[in-house]
Amino acid sequence: MKHAYLFRQRYKNYTYGFLIIEGNVLYTIERPWLNNQRNVSCIPPGTYDVTFLPRSASGKYRNVWHVHNVPGRSGILIHNGNLVAHSRGCLILGSSKGTLGGKPAVLGSRKALRALQSIVGTDPYKLTVVDKNYA
Repeated sequence: MKHAYLFRQRYKNYTYGFLIIEGNVLYTIERPWLNNQRNVSCIPPGTYDVTFLPRSASGKYRNVWHVHNVPGRSGILIHNGNLVAHSRGCLILGSSKGTLGGKPAVLGSRKALRALQSIVGTDPYKLTVVDKNYA
């Protein structure tokens, strides 16, 4: 089973990260840390099982990954988007970091999702989330 590592830096209004899997680097943006509150906080550090979903439960997202066993949370996905506002506690994946409208963002989100799928296929994998000060 493959194992991905997400190293994150928390800021006041967002959380940036870089995801390393099989020697590849992708980027993430998430909500800030707000004590793991549903819909407004990033997930806590830890190791999680991740499975592929051809379609999210709401039907809004296709070809995404479901992060399992997040304490006190459910429905956590790795999906496309660009800004923190595109997440309700999920991880937004991108191929680079940048800004949109002056706000922190990840760019090339659909490209990054395709890259992740080319690396893991539809197989489950482990995700270890680590918060550390890299700035």
